[in-house]
Amino acid sequence: MLMNAVEYWAMNNPIRGAIQKRLEGPRLQQLCQGQADTVLEIGCGQGLGAEIIRNLFCPSEYCGIELDPKMIQRARKRQSDWAGARFLQGDAAQLPFTDNHFDLVVDFGIIHHIPNWRDALEEIHRVLKPQGDFFFEELPVETWEKGIGRPLKKLLEHPYDEMFRQREFVSELERLGFGTEVHEDSLIGLYHFWGRATKTQ
Repeated sequence: MLMNAVEYWAMNNPIRGAIQKRLEGPRLQQLCQGQADTVLEIGCGQGLGAEIIRNLFCPSEYCGIELDPKMIQRARKRQSDWAGARFLQGDAAQLPFTDNHFDLVVDFGIIHHIPNWRDALEEIHRVLKPQGDFFFEELPVETWEKGIGRPLKKLLEHPYDEMFRQREFVSELERLGFGTEVHEDSLIGLYHFWGRATKTQ
């Protein structure tokens, strides 16, 4: 689902950029140290994640999928000098790629926006090569039940009724045939979890 005005601002300000570079980038580097010549980013936003991925892996092929056409325009402008990058408007639950295509799929906190999140995970599994990695950083139902998440829930539009709990998300990954490594954290009181899932079958 598309973001409302509050969340659009939150995703397009310098604070969000600093968090991605100083927190999410090092996590991705820590967990996904292998070769990543083909990379897909789910919910690429304005292209900040693409910049991190480019610096870490310098892949020959990068594709960012994003539902919001305004974000796609911003990402294309930001990464206009990267010949190996494509930014496509599309739905993460219906990916337009062949099976076993990518070495790495990256999710910097977008799947909790998707009502049919199980379909998105199934698609990620499908397009990953065997032994490919899925890096995720997510906000589960638990995020909105405590701390700063409780008041933020009133400001942000999410599919709360369809959203996963952390255990549900991890269980679905394991059911699909991923081996998982999961970490929990709280940033300015906002609970989230992150980790790596490797396609083992």
